Amino acid sequence: MVTGNEYIFDNIDKALKYVQETEQRQLTQDTKRKTPPAVFRTMPNMFSQPYTDEMAKQALVPVDSLDYPQSAWFNNTADDKFVMTRLSSGRYSLKPNLRHRKFLFRGESEFHNPCKPNLSRNPHQRRFTAELIRGQEMKILMMSHPLVQLLDMGVELCGKEYRFEMNLFGLTQHYYNKTSLLDLTSDPQVAAFFATTKYDWNTDAYSPITDENQKSGVLYYYSLAIEEDFGIQNDGSKSPLSTIGLQVFPRSGRQKGFLYDLRTNENFNDVARVNAVRFRHNAAIANRIYEEFDGGKKLFPSDILTQHWNRENKDKNIISNRTVLMNKIDNPKMTLEEVQAEVRGQGFDIQDYVPRFTQDELDQYYALVKNDNFWGKFCIQIHIPGDQDGKMMSALLSLPDDSRYKWAFERDNSHVTDYEKGYVMNVYKDCLR
Repeated sequence: MVTGNEYIFDNIDKALKYVQETEQRQLTQDTKRKTPPAVFRTMPNMFSQPYTDEMAKQALVPVDSLDYPQSAWFNNTADDKFVMTRLSSGRYSLKPNLRHRKFLFRGESEFHNPCKPNLSRNPHQRRFTAELIRGQEMKILMMSHPLVQLLDMGVELCGKEYRFEMNLFGLTQHYYNKTSLLDLTSDPQVAAFFATTKYDWNTDAYSPITDENQKSGVLYYYSLAIEEDFGIQNDGSKSPLSTIGLQVFPRSGRQKGFLYDLRTNENFNDVARVNAVRFRHNAAIANRIYEEFDGGKKLFPSDILTQHWNRENKDKNIISNRTVLMNKIDNPKMTLEEVQAEVRGQGFDIQDYVPRFTQDELDQYYALVKNDNFWGKFCIQIHIPGDQDGKMMSALLSLPDDSRYKWAFERDNSHVTDYEKGYVMNVYKDCLR
């Protein structure tokens, strides 16, 4: 819990040093991080008699395997890798490596109480239809990308099909759309960047904070717990913490992103495992951190999504009728007419079109695949648990050469996507046609 009365360090370097020393001390003391917890398969004969040692061995999920759900905590790969991790849905997320992490971090240039996501900062607001609509338009746009479609539908690797989680709602947060989510990161230096810079919406750029008389900044740190974070908690409820990690669009991967979902009236400062330190702003240090991240370009690389969104959608009052339908699907208690009325009441003009990348934009993506090893650079960031002989990685890297999947990597005007094969796309198939 954070009160706003925390000790104020002279600068963020000292604050970071204190937090990281605290993290390593707590990591050493965390007994649950010393031995991987046993995970059992669901086996139909698990309780039959006699229950042999061999049956018990088969019931255990090997730690170094793709079936082990906590492989991001227990692995032998480099800290900068994204670990292919099985989710309760059966899909796989590409999670930033948590092997040496006890904390997730968040940096803010000054302390706010309450600390809330941008969706719920108006205490009197009870409905969010129009506020969510812009992000939903981006979700439909993202689902027009061939690689998003491929990973959502799944690919066969070494004889088994694998689907990947497309955290589209989380991605909309990373592109400044309103959500119920707060960004966290497993990289303390990323948190330091956000704690020592300010964002200008008009220029879509960051600048270092050089006013040393400004209110003190804050560095949050959230203490991770294996038995409670991600998936289903001990009480049966869904954990508010989720992964965004490595995605087709690079921003979330560069930021080693995680997300914390807050209820409308919830204050991040009141979350039990959230702590913080405060620090005085220092111009020289802010400039140094700003330069280390190339003015933010390392965290916000130009990509197809940024280019399209800033040109076609940012600050515009036109919305697709397919996006209105998505809003209705996400909000089944409202009728389509009620959603339309609320959206129009917020000044949006509803028009008949499908949000999608242009052919020229997709041709630029195909050119990156062909000339800049786009897919290879994506895959090389991934650690696949249990892939000792490298066959899984080899299969992943060779997908562009597989006749079943070539359409996702090179222009194929004959290909028609079967949205019903997708995990997410099937839910929104009527919005995509």
